[in-house]
Amino acid sequence: MLRSKLKSMQIPLPPVDEKKKVIEDVDKDRTYAIDASIVRIMKSRKVLGHQQLVMECVEQLRHMFKPDFKAIKKRIEDLITRDYLERDKDSPNLFRYLA
Repeated sequence: MLRSKLKSMQIPLPPVDEKKKVIEDVDKDRTYAIDASIVRIMKSRKVLGHQQLVMECVEQLRHMFKPDFKAIKKRIEDLITRDYLERDKDSPNLFRYLA
């Protein structure tokens, strides 16, 4: 008796397209969160090494999600191309805040 009730209460899975859209939306939101975290950190520090920046970014975002180190590196490179950050001329591992 209980088993038949459970079978009738199964929730259908969302279509694959909808699931893919949700994943894309989450990734986009995480991208914005990583960008915001990097800019906040660099705005307060002005100059910071790569490893310290990544660690502080992970620390800030850990309560929301576990950011991927590759994603953080990609976002740093994007912020450099958008002129928010620049690499130090003498030490390429140091970043300077521009904006």
